[in-house]
This record gives sequence, structure tokens and C-alpha cells, in this order.
Amino acid sequence: MSYFLKDKNDYSVYVYKDGQKRLFTEFVHDIYKYSLWLKRNAIMWDYLLVFCRRDRQIMCYYKNGDYLHAKPDSGNMGRRKSNW
Repeated sequence: MSYFLKDKNDYSVYVYKDGQKRLFTEFVHDIYKYSLWLKRNAIMWDYLLVFCRRDRQIMCYYKNGDYLHAKPDSGNMGRRKSNW
């Protein structure tokens, strides 16, 4: 699968806690740094759902505690579901 990435605020992220959407951020440049920002602001989360911002395709999700890629792409990303 190919994503339309340009290396500047390529991602949109939904943050979930206890199965409910807690936060949406439309312009995210680096997923790892975003997770650090969540931690600094005491925003608890169970998983992050990462979208390609430009074409709105679901890319992957990360559970809290997973290794977070700074810039996920087709060959380097978190968990995927079979129907994506």
C-alpha cells in the first residue's frame, strides 16, 4: 500500500483510552515525539490510530508500550488489521 507522504505533518492521530476516542490531532509530524507530548501533558492512552493526513487512509495503530516509529510508512509501521 502506498501513502501520499511529503515529510511535513504527514499524519493525523486519534488517541483512545478505555475504548473511547479521547483526542484527535490533525497535523502530526513525528509519532514518537507526539507520544512524548501526550506523556508530558498527562494524557493517558491505550492506543493511537494513525492516518495518512493527505489521503485519509488508516496506516496503523500503536498500543501503549509498543515501539513507536517516528515516521511510519509502507515498510515501517505499527500494527495493522487484516481488513485495512
